[in-house]
Amino acid sequence: MADAPVLVLGATGGFGGAVVFELLARGRRVRALVRGLEKAGKRFGGAAGLELVAGDAEDSEALTKAAAGCSAIVHAVNPRYDQWRPKLEDATANVIAAAKTSGAAILFPGNIYGLGLQTDAPLDETVENKPNTERGELRVRLEDSLRAASGEGVQVIILRAGDFFGPTVRNGLADPLFGRALVGRTMRTLGRVRIPRQWAYAPDLARAAIDLLDKRAGLAPFEIVHDAGYVVPEQRAFAARIAEAADYKGLGLRPFPWWVLRLLSKIDPILREVVKMRYLFENSVILGGHRFGEVLPGFARTPLDEAIEATLASYKADWEEKHGKPLTHRYARERAAAAARDSAEARPEQPASEPAAEDAASSDR
Repeated sequence: MADAPVLVLGATGGFGGAVVFELLARGRRVRALVRGLEKAGKRFGGAAGLELVAGDAEDSEALTKAAAGCSAIVHAVNPRYDQWRPKLEDATANVIAAAKTSGAAILFPGNIYGLGLQTDAPLDETVENKPNTERGELRVRLEDSLRAASGEGVQVIILRAGDFFGPTVRNGLADPLFGRALVGRTMRTLGRVRIPRQWAYAPDLARAAIDLLDKRAGLAPFEIVHDAGYVVPEQRAFAARIAEAADYKGLGLRPFPWWVLRLLSKIDPILREVVKMRYLFENSVILGGHRFGEVLPGFARTPLDEAIEATLASYKADWEEKHGKPLTHRYARERAAAAARDSAEARPEQPASEPAAEDAASSDR
């Protein structure tokens, strides 16, 4: 099945979209099961090698049909934050059933929720799950179901990583940083700003995912691999690099007050779930591990500043498309005026001209 397509679920999302773009860049065949054909078509255009199929991962029959003949299923389904249960559980069960029928391998992007409050960084792939929230318990159940499937002939790779950012990523963590820095507004974040934070650049994560699938013949039936991504010493340092790349060096960073979020959570179901995960934003849970280097030695990660610039460029493109005009710097007029003043001050003074001979003669009279 070397030339068989890869089925991508969640293709219009952050990670799934990055996987589709990377597969297409490699000249690979991609089948994407999407709920909105128009949205997917707008994102990917008429890319050669891409087959868009209308359907929902929560529809077992549609998913099994879409997986037929595919070599792998990238399970990047990411329902709304407050709807993980039962949507994510149902989708995962359907992915497993489809993989059993088609013989496809499963690539699942994991996270740190199931690890709980373990701050003995870095945590390698042998770390024990110790969930301390309902959402963490859910993630453990998903991983356990995938592990069980690997004992029934389905090859499974779980690629864990930190918080996502990148050109295809739009979420409640990246937007208040990149989106606000782009237009010179004070950046916002959750939790403490002076603790280490781990970020994953979606295009790099997508490359790693495809590389792992390509090497799956040499992997165990069930593998967990940690992608360390970028570990920034402080969240405010990461924000400062974003601000500088956006040409707003020194732009402020303010955490959202938890008391405000708690108040709003009474009417907002998404914030209600965010508040429950507060410990993750007040403590550093960092992934490490040697398995990534063993399987993908020499993996070339995108330099952080380059990743930040590419992400900002995507936000700028979105802004300009939405507003129908070019984005100008917040202080463009002030900068132009200052440049004009500097230019005038730098211009050498013209020497006074000598009076004409005729004028001089008339002054003698």
